Amino acid sequence: MLFTRHGSQRAISGQGLASLPKIREFRGFVIAQEGGIAALVFRRGSMSCSFNFLTPVPSFENNYWLGYSTRTVQEKPTGDRLTPLVYEHLGQNRSAILSTARNAGFCEADDLVPYHKTLLKPEDGFS
Repeated sequence: MLFTRHGSQRAISGQGLASLPKIREFRGFVIAQEGGIAALVFRRGSMSCSFNFLTPVPSFENNYWLGYSTRTVQEKPTGDRLTPLVYEHLGQNRSAILSTARNAGFCEADDLVPYHKTLLKPEDGFS
C-alpha cells in the first residue's frame, strides 16, 4: 500500500522550514510482516527515511499498534536513531481525525494520552 501524509506544521516550522503542503508531504509504503506491518516513510527530497514496525496490541477497540521507528542516518554520539512508536487508528470519526491532525507534533511525556504513555513507557528508556 502506497500512501501520502502531511507532517505537523509545528514540527516543520520548528526546523526553520516553510509550512507549505509540498514541504510537509511524506510518502512511503506499507507491507505486511509476520505479526504486524512495516512501513518505509520519507519526505520529498529528503536525505533519509524512517523504517517503522508495528504490531497490534490488545485494547477495548483493538485500535492500537505498538512498535518502533528507526531513522536511516549516520551514527552520531547524540540523537536517537531508534524510538518507540504507537499508532492509534481513529476509524471514520472525522472530528477525532481533525483534532488529532491539528494537535500533532512534539510533546513532553506528561502531555501524552494516558494509554499512549502506558504503551510507550517513556520512563524506562528504549533499547
